[in-house]
Amino acid sequence: MKTLLVYAHLLAACVSVGILLIQDSALAKSRGKALSASAIKDLTKSAEVMFVALVVLWITGLALVLLGYLENPQQYLMNEKLWAKFTVVSVLTLNGIALHYFSFPRVTSRRGLLGLPTIEQILVTLTGAISSTSWLFACYLGIARPWNYTANYSYVMFIYAGLLIAAIIVAGEVLRMMRAPEPPLLTEKVQLRAVRKME
Repeated sequence: MKTLLVYAHLLAACVSVGILLIQDSALAKSRGKALSASAIKDLTKSAEVMFVALVVLWITGLALVLLGYLENPQQYLMNEKLWAKFTVVSVLTLNGIALHYFSFPRVTSRRGLLGLPTIEQILVTLTGAISSTSWLFACYLGIARPWNYTANYSYVMFIYAGLLIAAIIVAGEVLRMMRAPEPPLLTEKVQLRAVRKME
């Protein structure tokens, strides 16, 4: 039973992270422009799959904690890395709600990301950075066995906070690059030179 729970837990995490990275890449390539109907459809399906995966992660995770507690009731809950993981997954879940009700409708709107007010662009980018960082760090905590009963809660959360800050800075830079005007095509450059010579 425990092996099956671990397998289901890891499978749900792998599916979620895989979809997350693919969708992040697709959104970055769109450069903030309005998404096509097919892209919106893919994003909607991905969101549904990730919601199911998150539910599976919570169910299997709580079941594994219960089994671990029954096996070792005196020490199991003393593992501070466990509580750090619960904190990260809780942040991930709350951020997922913000993504669903705030960011998703704006990213899929006809205006696209860059058509939104500046504050909304920042908030959408912020939720995306938190989502990617939290999913990846939660998966890391799942395999970071050397931290069991050795790493304290504040140490783990300090690393998590540092990764969040770095991800937000990177996301902000990506948003800045999206806002920058695209360089003219080679043919446009040639035409501009020809016009200038005629003048």
